[in-house]
Amino acid sequence: MNIIIFGPPLAGKGTQSKKIIKDFGLTHLSTGDALRSEKAQNSDLGIEAAEYSSKGLLVPDELVAKVVEKFYHNHKEEKGILFDGYPRNIDQAQHLLDLFEADNTPLSQIIFLKVPREELLKRAKKRAEEQNRKDDRDPKIVLTRIDEFERLTIPAVQHIKATGVKTTEIDGNQSIESIYIKIQEVLG
Repeated sequence: MNIIIFGPPLAGKGTQSKKIIKDFGLTHLSTGDALRSEKAQNSDLGIEAAEYSSKGLLVPDELVAKVVEKFYHNHKEEKGILFDGYPRNIDQAQHLLDLFEADNTPLSQIIFLKVPREELLKRAKKRAEEQNRKDDRDPKIVLTRIDEFERLTIPAVQHIKATGVKTTEIDGNQSIESIYIKIQEVLG
């Protein structure tokens, strides 16, 4: 079972991903976590990625694709992979579809968490305080990330959906438990 979970920044993808991984035994690929790890290590990839994220911009596809492809090949024999925040645009979506096609592996489901902008801004402020996340402190940077999601990632969802992959939209402005009950229903 290979699943993609989509949603704007601060929609709760990470929180829901943890629950899915635990209950369904999937391997978790969060490009955000992988890139933050690179930044913390001050690797060349991390330094380059930090230049983009500090401005609220997405990390270039070629950097992210290297991380995703390596992860996929190292974990493709396991029970399944939960892709959290990848793909973010049509090129990345096609890259992922090509990886699956080359291995004759199905993509099982897309879960799309939808949350209003006002709520995302409230969540950013709270996360900035609780987790000391610099990228969440400036509302302009948060809005840039949301705009990038709407402009680039929503078309990526539509691109994959057009291949026949089942896509379920879930209202992400509910309690964590209510959202997860819906996800469990979708995944069976």
